[in-house]
Amino acid sequence: MFQFVRGPRTARAGGAQRPSLVQLLCLAALGVAALCPPLSAQDSKDKTIEQLLKELAAERAAREALEKRVEQLEAGKGVSNDELERRLQGLVAPGELQQQPPRPPSSPAFYDPAIGVFMDSVADAGNFDQRLGEDTDNFRLREAEVDMRLPLSPFAEGVAIFSWENAGNNEFEATVEEGYANINIGEMTDTNVDTTAKLGRFRPIFGRNNQLHLHDWLQVYQPLPVRDLLGPEGLVGEGVMLHQPIVDWEGEGGLGRTVNLDLSVVNGELFVGDTALGESAADAGLGLQSDDTMVVARVSQFSELDTLSDIEFGLSAIEPLGGNAVTTDSGERVDVHYYDADITWRSRSAEHGVGSWLVQAEGMRAQVDDNAAGFVPDTQNQGWWLTVQRQTSPNWYVGVLYGTSDLLNSTAQQDSIAPYVTWYADEFFRVRGEIEHLTQSGGGANDNISDANRLLLEFTWNFGVHAPHPYWVNK
Repeated sequence: MFQFVRGPRTARAGGAQRPSLVQLLCLAALGVAALCPPLSAQDSKDKTIEQLLKELAAERAAREALEKRVEQLEAGKGVSNDELERRLQGLVAPGELQQQPPRPPSSPAFYDPAIGVFMDSVADAGNFDQRLGEDTDNFRLREAEVDMRLPLSPFAEGVAIFSWENAGNNEFEATVEEGYANINIGEMTDTNVDTTAKLGRFRPIFGRNNQLHLHDWLQVYQPLPVRDLLGPEGLVGEGVMLHQPIVDWEGEGGLGRTVNLDLSVVNGELFVGDTALGESAADAGLGLQSDDTMVVARVSQFSELDTLSDIEFGLSAIEPLGGNAVTTDSGERVDVHYYDADITWRSRSAEHGVGSWLVQAEGMRAQVDDNAAGFVPDTQNQGWWLTVQRQTSPNWYVGVLYGTSDLLNSTAQQDSIAPYVTWYADEFFRVRGEIEHLTQSGGGANDNISDANRLLLEFTWNFGVHAPHPYWVNK
C-alpha cells in the first residue's frame, strides 16, 4: 500500500521505493492495449457494413419507385384519347402547335430513279460505201443510251432518255433523245377519264415504227420508207401528246376491241436537223426553221381474234397548224403533209410464244412543196414495207424485211430486201445477223445501182432497269 505525503519521499522498512504517477499511467495503457484488438481493423469492418446497407436501401427505393410507376400506367389504361389529347395540350404552350409549319408530303421523287443503259454496235461489210457513199466497212458502237424513270407523284412519271450517237472519226454527239412528264389526267383531276399526256420532248406516234428507239428495232436498220421519207431514225418533236381510248368493248367470247387516238401538237422543228427533209435542204445549201406548230395524229383499232392472236389497224397524218410551220432560213415556206397506214398481225402457238408469227405492213406518202426555194419540187413521194417474222425457239427469231420507196429529193426509187436472224442469249444480250440487197433506178443515168449489198452483224446489250417494250416487239 502506497501513501502520498508532502515533502521529500523517504523509504520505509526494507528500503523499497513507491512507483510514481507517470509510471502507473503507462502501466495502465499497456494493459488496455494488450486486452483490446487494433482500432483500425474494426473501423474498416464497420465501414464495409455501412456501405452495403446504403446500397441495399438504394435498390429498395428504386424498386419501390418502379412499382409505383407500373401502378400509374396500369391506372391510365382507361384514359380516353380525348383525355390524352387534353393532357398533351396542357404540356404545350397555347398556340405553339398552330405555329408549327406543316410537314411537306413525302414524294417518290426524293428517291433514286430506275436507270437502264443500252448499247448497240454493228459490224458492216459490203459495197454500200462505193454505191451509195455511206460510211460502211467498219465496226462501230452506234449508240449508247441512258434511260431514267421515276414516279413524281401518284399521277405523274418523269422520263429522261439521253443518247450518245457515233458521229464518226472517233467522236460522239450527246443529245436528249426524249425528256417528258407522263401524266395521268384522270388521277390528276380526280375524274373518270382515261386520258394520258406527255409533256416535253418525245417521239410522236406516226405509223408503226417511229415510236421505237434504236435498240427496239426488229432489224438492224429502219425500213426503207422510214429512212428515205422521214429520216434514219424517224422524227422527234417537242410539245404535248395525248393518248385517248375512244371505244373499248368486249366482243363474243370475251375478246377485246379498242379504238385509240394519239394526238400530238409539236413544233415544226420536227423536220429540222437529221431528217430526210432537213438533209435535202442542207444538200441545197439551205437551212430549215419553224415559227408555227404541227399536229401528228394516229387513230388505231386493236382487236383480239382469239386468245392467242390479234390484229391492229392504224391511220396517221402530219399536218401544219400554221403557214410558217416549216420555212427556209430565208423565210420561204415549205408546205409539208405526211400520211400513213399500217397493219400488224400476231399469232402465237402457245402462251410461251414459241412458234409465233408477226406480220407488219405499212404504206407512207410525203407531199412536200417548197413554193419557191427549189430544193424540193412539188412532189408526192411514197413507199411501203413488209416484215414477216417467226419465233422458232425461245431464243431464236428469223424474218425478212422488204421495202420500196421514192427518194424525197429525187425522182429515183429504191428497193431493198433484207433477211435476218436474231438470237437472244438472254434478256440482256442480243446478236442479229442480216444481209441487205438494195437496188436503185431512175433519177438519171448515173443513179442506177443494181448490186449494193452488205452483211451486218449487230450486238445489243443492256443493264439495269428498262421500260416495257411495245406489245408487238418480241423481247
